Amino acid sequence: MRKIYSQEQIAKTKSIAKIIGDSSNVLILYELMTFGEKSFNELKRMTDINAVTLSKKLTLLKMEGLVDCRECGIENRYFVTDRSEDFRPLIRNIERLVINK
Repeated sequence: MRKIYSQEQIAKTKSIAKIIGDSSNVLILYELMTFGEKSFNELKRMTDINAVTLSKKLTLLKMEGLVDCRECGIENRYFVTDRSEDFRPLIRNIERLVINK
């Protein structure tokens, strides 16, 4: 028998797809999961995402609870939260496909 998904399950699926379906989000999560806490400028340099887009993506990831930041002098330092751990296996699989080919 085919399963009928609840509206909550559909909304969660759309939210996850919005995150993992965007290459910038995946790059940001990969960078932070692999190399740890980074400043905005470090993320910009390492991911080659323009500043406006990076700012929007970090805001989205923060709203989703996957990334947070702390002030360190005049800059913010970004890091992954415990909630992002659910994405770690996916990020690792993507890493294997891209880097270990």
